[in-house]
Amino acid sequence: MTAPSHAAVRAFGVRQEALRRLPGGQGHTWTDGRLVLKRVGFAPEHAWVCEVYAAWDDNEVRVPEPVVPEGAGEVRWSADGWGAHVLVPGRDVELPRELDRVKEASRAFHRGVRDLPRPQFLQARDDPWALGDRIAWEGAEAEGDAETLEIIDRLRIHLGPVSSPSQMIHGDILPNVLVADGLAPAVIDWPPYFRPAEMADAIAATDAVTFRGAPLSLLDEWAEGEDWHQLLIRSLLYRLGPTGFFASRNRLLGALVTHVEQVRPVVDAVLAR
Repeated sequence: MTAPSHAAVRAFGVRQEALRRLPGGQGHTWTDGRLVLKRVGFAPEHAWVCEVYAAWDDNEVRVPEPVVPEGAGEVRWSADGWGAHVLVPGRDVELPRELDRVKEASRAFHRGVRDLPRPQFLQARDDPWALGDRIAWEGAEAEGDAETLEIIDRLRIHLGPVSSPSQMIHGDILPNVLVADGLAPAVIDWPPYFRPAEMADAIAATDAVTFRGAPLSLLDEWAEGEDWHQLLIRSLLYRLGPTGFFASRNRLLGALVTHVEQVRPVVDAVLAR
């Protein structure tokens, strides 16, 4: 919950007296009403995303405009472990009522990034969500308590080949779409992965059903392509990976506390399709 350092505040020209913490962002996101400052987790990923956003010219979807700190040298997009972007106008999508707006924004965003090459930093990234991705796609060993591992094993039995081509995708699009009257939708807080584009929608659909009260019928309503069933299975594994990681360290917080209980009927529905 630590506020931005004085060095970061000075480098980005933020109004210190106006800083307030924003919800989400694991408690590490702050704004002065003009800029948003956020802790940099994995520096190569942060720099890559900033470079993509700085070159953005797609009118179908808005993205955060990154800010170069004063006196930036080789570390172009961060200062004292903090990054910044211009505050994106808009409000959060109301879930589950406005799920169609999430789908619209996701399709536009993924059209905009489909030609980006796979960045090298993906191989080096080492966090619980990267572990979930590797469990879903690369056969990585899962961690967790007995309950979580039982569901992971049950899902893994049903894994099969996926033929859809991979591209850069947003791994958490559901809560990261902003809308504003007269403006294109905005997509923020991008955790990048290199998987089929429909995987982003599969993650959003299973998240909406598991955590946001959307009906199970959404899993069929959002279906697209012959790989959809496999992508649903992999999206569930992707989320269960971090839950198992945190459970094995007694660090479950927020929605993850009841994740296993909430996801069981979703797993049943996916495997019964």
